Amino acid sequence: MTKKPKTIKDWEKVCNNLNNVIHSQHADIDNLEGHIAKLEEQLTMSVGVIKYLELQIVRSNPVRSN
Repeated sequence: MTKKPKTIKDWEKVCNNLNNVIHSQHADIDNLEGHIAKLEEQLTMSVGVIKYLELQIVRSNPVRSN
C-alpha cells in the first residue's frame, strides 16, 4: 500500500504520474485506431478481390443445357 502524499511536491509527483499514464493511454488508443483503419482498408480490398474472382469464375463456367 502506498503512502498518502503529504506535501505539495508529493502531490505534484502523483499528479504528474497520473498525467503520464493518461497521455500514454491516449497514444495507445491513437495507435489502435490507426491499426483498425488499416485493417478496414485491407478488408475492403479483400472483398473487392473476392467479388472480382467470383465474377471471373461465373464468366468462365457458363451453365450448359442439354
